[in-house]
Amino acid sequence: MDESYRRSFRKRLSILFSPLRLVLFVAAIIFGIVINVVYLRNGAEPEWLGAISILPVSAFLAWSLATDYRHRRREIQEDARD
Repeated sequence: MDESYRRSFRKRLSILFSPLRLVLFVAAIIFGIVINVVYLRNGAEPEWLGAISILPVSAFLAWSLATDYRHRRREIQEDARD
């Protein structure tokens, strides 16, 4: 029996945190930490570093939400055909 994407937390995690996505997520977190350390050691200068530090995590979140939406929409369309 094939598990439903919408009803299986395990299946969602396996798709949203595939090996490539997991590596990119960890890299985004490490990037944010490094940039924040540099930002704080420089006395909160330059100011744009603070904003830059959240971009990779925000991009990962947007990618995950788009993927989740696409999988849910595809499953709803398949259910409608049946």
